[in-house]
Amino acid sequence: MSAGRPIPMHTLQHADQRLGALACLALQPWRWARKLWSPARPVRRVLAIKFWGIGSLQLLTPAIATLRARHPGAELVFLTLAQNRASAEALGVFDRVLCVDVASESWLGMFGRIVRLLRELRRERFDEVYDFEFFTRFSALISLATGAPRTHGFAAPNVWRGGFHTDSAPFNRYWHVARNFRVLAGGENGRNVTANDLAPHRYDARDVERVDALLEARGVAREDAFAVLNPNAGELSLERRWPRENFAVLADRLAREEGVAVVFIGSAGEREYTALACEPAASLRVLNLAGELTTPELVALLARASVVVTNDSGPMHLAAAIGAPTLGLFGPETPVMYGPIGLRARALYRPPPCSPCINVHDNKLSSCIWGHPQCLVAISVDEVLANARGLMRGEDFELVPERPRAAPSPSSFAERPEVPEAPGGPKVH
Repeated sequence: MSAGRPIPMHTLQHADQRLGALACLALQPWRWARKLWSPARPVRRVLAIKFWGIGSLQLLTPAIATLRARHPGAELVFLTLAQNRASAEALGVFDRVLCVDVASESWLGMFGRIVRLLRELRRERFDEVYDFEFFTRFSALISLATGAPRTHGFAAPNVWRGGFHTDSAPFNRYWHVARNFRVLAGGENGRNVTANDLAPHRYDARDVERVDALLEARGVAREDAFAVLNPNAGELSLERRWPRENFAVLADRLAREEGVAVVFIGSAGEREYTALACEPAASLRVLNLAGELTTPELVALLARASVVVTNDSGPMHLAAAIGAPTLGLFGPETPVMYGPIGLRARALYRPPPCSPCINVHDNKLSSCIWGHPQCLVAISVDEVLANARGLMRGEDFELVPERPRAAPSPSSFAERPEVPEAPGGPKVH
């Protein structure tokens, strides 16, 4: 492997599937022995584990509230990836945050960090562990290695994680992920998770000042209205991206027809991709802030936005939770499980018959049968613009359908009927 390039995330996913299975098999004697030398004890220290996804951290907050109620007085520690530390701490729901850095340039370096992590976790003497990763073997192995008498994790008949969890919960693919998290924490109450159950990501006056300064430097005054567009979807599932050229047209029309500034967002690694979506409207008030914002600053920006139009991604969940008018675009993943939860959040979903194809039971690896995803092409700019306008104006509306179109070409798909809204959950169409 060339120097300076970290191990790709997809390579780590495949390693979890293959090497993880071998590790689970090799550690079966440890699992059996644990029953003898790990007697139950009073719960004074609890570990919650969730490695991947800033959006998932946001959706985890109702489950953490359940753990607080279930283990009153216990210290609640959270384990996540190093890149998520600031976000986890800003949620304000954990007593402490521990991290592991897997962004290594070599397997040896990464294994060294994991070994150091395991030593630290053993010293903590956790009484219970809640593994909120879906079906990764790595998190199950970490749960075992803590030495906690009781560990909790998701289970499915077709996914073997070593049988390391003493308590398991099924993952219901017809329920929202946030509700599944709450089930694992022991808080199922017969209703969907709502916006009032979430703990929004926190930000402060310094974050607001920094955002105002960035906007004013590019000609957007504090009193000006602006829309936020997120054409990205994170490296794990690029198939979730609505066509970039559609975002470019949407930005142009929002600026010209609605008279608002348009702010594109993304990570530092997504800046070049995001810049290409800005170019067609470069003469207008269209800004590219990709890579220029910390997560709290991003949330401060989202909180001020007149509307946020975003692919299914972490920023979508942050925007919905903070109360921003949010339109999430879905294709390979279903909003039944990942729809934005917010008082002013909507999900737009016009899938082909093969959607959804991203499955938590398979490490969320895409299995597109066409080689190049078709699931978001049925969502037109006109439809997104109509719904964005409704959100900007504060209308209590059902998602605005577009006019009937001509029959699709052989390379595209027809629209499916609307999916009815689940009671109490995000509106899904």
